[in-house]
Order: sequence, then structure tokens, then C-alpha cells
Amino acid sequence: MAFTLGMLALLARGQNPAPLSPPPTVEKAAGQQSNLSELTLEQAVEQAVANNSSLKTARLDTLRAADDLAANKTRRFANTQVTALGAQLVTKPSVTYAAGSLGVYSATGPIPATNQKVEIPRKPVGIVNVSVAQPLSTQYQLHLQLKALELGLEGTRQDQVKTRLEVVDQVRRAYYAVVEAQSALDSLQASLPYYRESHRLAFVNLGRETILESDLLNADAQLLKLQNAISDASDRVASASERLNDLMGRDVHTQFRVAAIGDADTDLATPEAMEARALQNRPDLKKAKLQVQQANYDARAKKAEYIPDVSLAFSYYTTANFENVFPSNVGTVGVSVRWEPWDWGRRHQEYEEKRAKEEQAKVGVGATERAVLLEVRNARRQLENTRRQLTLSDANESTARQKLKELQEKVKREAALSRDLYQAQSDLASADSQQQQALTAFWKARADLKKAIGEE
Repeated sequence: MAFTLGMLALLARGQNPAPLSPPPTVEKAAGQQSNLSELTLEQAVEQAVANNSSLKTARLDTLRAADDLAANKTRRFANTQVTALGAQLVTKPSVTYAAGSLGVYSATGPIPATNQKVEIPRKPVGIVNVSVAQPLSTQYQLHLQLKALELGLEGTRQDQVKTRLEVVDQVRRAYYAVVEAQSALDSLQASLPYYRESHRLAFVNLGRETILESDLLNADAQLLKLQNAISDASDRVASASERLNDLMGRDVHTQFRVAAIGDADTDLATPEAMEARALQNRPDLKKAKLQVQQANYDARAKKAEYIPDVSLAFSYYTTANFENVFPSNVGTVGVSVRWEPWDWGRRHQEYEEKRAKEEQAKVGVGATERAVLLEVRNARRQLENTRRQLTLSDANESTARQKLKELQEKVKREAALSRDLYQAQSDLASADSQQQQALTAFWKARADLKKAIGEE
């Protein structure tokens, strides 16, 4: 009778006694996930290595450096130049041969006998000049410049390796972020039956006048809060998935589900071994050492500019339609020398600038070595920290599982309420989620440690 009167009172206040219905997206999320294709971490890394935009850009940078080196290698061979001019004379150039300018002979007298002026009328003319110069003395300077470019190309390759390590690390972290977000969503969805049961019992108890109306309103608010949290968690899963799709270089709208991740890895090398491997593997450290050699070759090439430029030269010159005023064919073969004896100290200052750059590169090697060691040590500490958190979450999960098991036995003996059982199930789901988050945090730290060591 009291329950009936209570329900009538609710209807009189306009309160709907039916439990709140969750948003459609909350109910559909779990079903949609099961129909999606599974993406493993290895597949994600493989696709990212093949399609990632940053990696493609790095590969193109390497190709550009290789093309630049190949182009500069051709400077060791002969330089050929062909210059042709076809034009219309706009003036009337002339040449005057003075009397006797071609000689004075006893038989003929001076040739020419009088001043002779030869004019070229306004008409089309042509000039062709061909020159071939094989550098000789600059071969040493070219050798040094090419060595510097080869080291620059190797430095670009190390940049590509560094980019690859960074992309692989980002993909792993993004993948674990999806796993973590999905775990949180699963935990919230597992808690939904508990909140619905609490809401249902609130209606029943209000009808029996054993609770206040504010208790029912509080149950409404808690259920709505959980439904909103599930929607937010679904958005985080979508955002993390889109981020992973972007890193893999594919359509961000691609739907997928992630695979379960393995247990924590316990096989770790000693700190000393990890630091030694990092100093051996890290591409940025390799590049820093290459830059020292490159700067040395640059400085030596600059000093080689003191050597005169000696070349074996061939030249051919011909004209057309100049009324034989100019020679029509002139060819020469010889040695060409070009030298700048006084430069007012310019080359010396440029050489000193190159030496200073070499010293900077040496300082950079030491700084990079220390940065690598610091990164490895910090990454190792972070990994140990996540391992401790994982051990704690494992203990909490075991406690929650045991508590649920004990409550299930009590419910069978009707010694506990079903609401308490739902609460225990919710607690276990939360503990599972925290354990999964701790596990993903461990694998993220493990990925960072691999990157710090210079391994994929």
C-alpha cells in the first residue's frame, strides 16, 4: 500500500518512475568494437615505417643529399662551354689598315700603298666560342670538398634513422594510448549495470518511503554522470585512434580495434650495458661525430684555395659574315693559370672560421654524449617506476577479484544485496582498468627506453 501511494506521489509530481535510458552511443559502442578488424602493434609499426609523412620527408632529404654529391663529383672532369651569338649589326664597324702596315717590299713598295678602310655593312653576323678546361691543381681541393659532402650525406642518413626511431616510438605510444582509452571505456561500461541497479532500487525504496526524494535525484545524477563519462571515454578512444591513423599515414577515419598487450617485460640489460649500447647506436651521436670530420675537411678545402688554379685548356673561336675583318677560325691548346696572390687576409679569416666550426663540432660531440646518457638513465628510472606501479595495481586487482568472489558466495546464501555485488563488479572493472593503464604506462616507458638506446 505504501509503495502504491509513493508511486502515485511520484506521478503527481511529474517524475517518471522508469530508469533513465542511456544515450544510444553508449549502447552501440561495445557492439561496434567487436565488428572491427584487429590491428596489432607490429602491423601499426610496419605501416607507419612505409607510409609516415615524416619518414617519407627524411628519405627524400637523403635522396637530395645523394644527388647533390653525385652532381659535385662531375666537377672533377673537364668543364666544357659552348657560346654562340647570332645578331644583327646596328652599326657599321670598320678597320683601317695604315699604308705599309702589312710591310714594305722593294718590289711593290708599302702594302697597302695608302690607308685602306674596310667597313662592315649592317647585316646578320655570328660568333661561336668553344672552350674545354680540365682542372689539374684543384683536384686536391675537389677531393676534400667531396669527402665533406660524403660525410654530410652520411649525416643525413643518420637523421633518417633518428626520424625512424622517433616515428616507431610515437606509434607505440599512440597504440598504447588507444589500449588505455579503450580499457577506461570498458571499465565504465562494466560499471553501468551497477548504477542502473542503484537507480532501480532508489525508485523501489522511494515507493516504500524508505529513502528521500533527494536520494532518488542523486541516483539520477550518478547515472547521468556515468553515461557522460562513457561518452567522453568514447571520444578519447576516437581521438587516440585518429592520432594513430595519422602516424600510420592512412585515412584518419579508418576504424579498427587494438589487440591485447602482453605482460611486462622483465628481461632488461644492466644500466652500464644500456648506456654502452646507446653510445654505440644513437644516430644523433653518430651525426655529431661525422660533423667533426666534415668540418675538418671543409677547413682543409678552404686552405687549399691558396693553390693556384691550373687547368689544361682548349679553346676554339669562329666568326661568320664579318667580311674577313676578324679571323674566322682560332684554336688554342695550353695551360691556364688563375691565381689571386693578394686577398687582404680574406682566405685566412675564412680558414679560421672553418677551424672554429670544427671546434664547435667537437664540443657538440661531448654535449650529445652527455645528453644521451641522461636520457637513458631517466628512461630507465621511469621504466622502474612504472614497474612498481604495475605491481601495486596487480595487488589491487587481485584484492578486488577476491572480494567479488566472496560477495558472489554471500549473494548465493542471500547474505548480501545484489547492489553490493554490482558494486564489487564495478570495483573489479575499475581495478582491471587501472591495471591495464599501469601496463600501458610500462610499455610506453619501455618504448622510450628503446628509443633512448637507439633501438626499435
